[in-house]
Amino acid sequence: METSLPLQQRERIFMIDALRGVALCGILILNMPFFARAYQLDFDWRVLNETSMRNIASWMVTGFVLGGSFRAMFSMLFGAGALLIISRLEKQSGLGAADVYYRRLIWLLVFGLVNAYVLLWPGDILYHYAICGLFLFPLRKSSVKLLLCLCLFFVCVNMFKSYLSNQEALVKREKGLAAMALEKEKKTLTEDQKGDLEKWKETIDKRKVENVKKEVEKENKAMLKSYPEVWKHLQSTNAKFESSVFYQNTFFDIMICILLGMALYKAGILTGEKSTGFYAGMLILGYGLGIGEGLLAGITWYNAQLNYYNYIEVWPIPFTLYDVHRTFVAMGHIGLITLLYKSGVFHGFLKLYAAVGQMAFTNYLSQSIICTFIFSGYGLGYFGQFERYELFYFIFAIWAFQIAFSNIWLKYFLFGPLEWVWRSLTYWKRQPMLRTRQVELALA
Repeated sequence: METSLPLQQRERIFMIDALRGVALCGILILNMPFFARAYQLDFDWRVLNETSMRNIASWMVTGFVLGGSFRAMFSMLFGAGALLIISRLEKQSGLGAADVYYRRLIWLLVFGLVNAYVLLWPGDILYHYAICGLFLFPLRKSSVKLLLCLCLFFVCVNMFKSYLSNQEALVKREKGLAAMALEKEKKTLTEDQKGDLEKWKETIDKRKVENVKKEVEKENKAMLKSYPEVWKHLQSTNAKFESSVFYQNTFFDIMICILLGMALYKAGILTGEKSTGFYAGMLILGYGLGIGEGLLAGITWYNAQLNYYNYIEVWPIPFTLYDVHRTFVAMGHIGLITLLYKSGVFHGFLKLYAAVGQMAFTNYLSQSIICTFIFSGYGLGYFGQFERYELFYFIFAIWAFQIAFSNIWLKYFLFGPLEWVWRSLTYWKRQPMLRTRQVELALA
């Protein structure tokens, strides 16, 4: 049986790298508010009275226009990348491909744990990708139709869960208000009614701006302490995100996009094989429906003054459309980027992002390193010091740095530093690193 070898330079697909680079940059828009400020502030602009046009626009763009679209796109490309790697490995070594593929995932899981528990980023996605990736190998030969059906199944699961959550919240309010009315009438409450009243009062208190502000102040103090103290503070959050939250929510969230990415790759959509008209349709439909729904949701939340119960009473659909929204917007991104590529005018521009995508693993983890250094107490200590719109200054600066660094690095080296480490660990053999003429000819 032929020994499995790493992906060679000639086997890279430019469009996949370019799309991944754009997605990687875009993910920072979603993550930056959690790197830089208390998580309670991400959605709630009332706490710090961030009512200026710049802050509200930032809130709308981050949460509703773009939403999780770049993370969705990144997950799609993870699915596509898995198929690309598996198909190449199978040509070399048949079922031996599974050995390499699963070793690769195990090391990805380890790096995810490092990102969460060493770099102290609770928003790590690598650990989750590694676990979701375990399910992909058996699906490698699945038809596009089957993959889309599985994707739709997970979308329906998430919608049904959100429906149950909304109904549970409405029932809690109904019972709580009924018990509150009886209390005002000085009637004796049953034990159940007392429990209903207590739960409702806890919900009201938790949503009060002054109480949320106290939680924000506690989070600010905790995150501005020494490394051991921040580690201790985040330990329970990391454990929660990589256990109960993952199995209840994140698994479905990621699998939707991974399966869709596999389908899009098999259909030749992610590799730019369709017509210009096809990608123009993706752009128009994706942005039209996705951003349209996002703006409507954002305006509804704003008019409801972020009151959850007011929102679900007004919103015409009794379940979330988040998965649909971010998928459509991500498809719009793909359509736009592919049109830029097909125009022939933007190859140089996209080449900048292709380098970022080729070093996505290094760039993803370096975002954790850079941001925790800037904002945490054991770094520069800027946590909680900036308004919502000001975070975009840091986003743009990191984008510029990573684009420049990736392109300069790949002039001299074949892989990003952490890509090289990951490859060497996966194949348990030191991989070539320097971009010499002899090595490039051997890999060509």
